Amino acid sequence: MASLDRTPTPLPPKAHLLGWLTAVTGLIAVIAVVVLAVMGQGEAATAVGAVAAAALSVGGVHITVQIRR
Repeated sequence: MASLDRTPTPLPPKAHLLGWLTAVTGLIAVIAVVVLAVMGQGEAATAVGAVAAAALSVGGVHITVQIRR
């Protein structure tokens, strides 16, 4: 029989690391794109933006669904 305790189990520390890494990567990428665009390096800003988008898509969104019957 399933437990009636609805207390969520804590995530392991490595699970939080991916979220932080994705957020920091996104922040650094935005800063780099803005700096490069202000300096007149439009092509470099586009390349950094493309690489950042690829890196951020790896992080993605993690959704956990628990089905109880």
